[in-house]
Amino acid sequence: MTTTLGQRLKESRLKAGFTQARLAEAVGIKQASYQALESGKNTKSAYLTQIAKILNVDANWLATGEKPSDIDLKVQKLLENSTSPLLNDLHNNEGRVWVDVVNIRFSCGTGESIEFHFNEVLEQVSFDPRFFKRHHVKAENVVIVHATGDSMEPYIMAQDLFAIDKTDTTVKDGCIYAVYFEGEAMLKQIFKEEGGTLVLHSLNPKYSDKRVTSTNGKNFKVIGRQFWRAG
Repeated sequence: MTTTLGQRLKESRLKAGFTQARLAEAVGIKQASYQALESGKNTKSAYLTQIAKILNVDANWLATGEKPSDIDLKVQKLLENSTSPLLNDLHNNEGRVWVDVVNIRFSCGTGESIEFHFNEVLEQVSFDPRFFKRHHVKAENVVIVHATGDSMEPYIMAQDLFAIDKTDTTVKDGCIYAVYFEGEAMLKQIFKEEGGTLVLHSLNPKYSDKRVTSTNGKNFKVIGRQFWRAG
């Protein structure tokens, strides 16, 4: 059965577990540009080869619907397994930067001995290097986390991805941070008040603000500043 480019894109994207927003971000294009391809409004794109690589499908099949021949598959396998330094550089160094999607875990001791761990990697997402320059962050300082709960809706929905700079832990008034407080990790907008009190604000109005003071904030810790999210 003949399929359209949009149908092949959607099929491949769903199998790979990507939302349209996440795939567009990984490729480095606007979500609307990707939607135009999947909806059939556009039938050509210079990014199809890159999309095919991210979705782990054959680029020619994605573009034309034609399955590769046995010879094509054998040549591709030889290229993938080649020990040639040049071929390996071309295969591995295509200008994309891969960032871990992690589970944040923390361990607590006495006093303020709270440590955060990012070593449970769930998957990876790739970005154009310009993404990091645009957000004024270093790639090695960035981790991505799945949002849980609805306290930051509608800005961040449950199961959305959000990125934090784990070295940016000095609170700036009005910015959003991943923090540890009252025995759990959470994402909150933080406002500063006189006397050093911090207000942890949820964007969903059904949740009340939390206040961090010198009395209850002994183990309050900032994990990192949130600077990007994708649904």
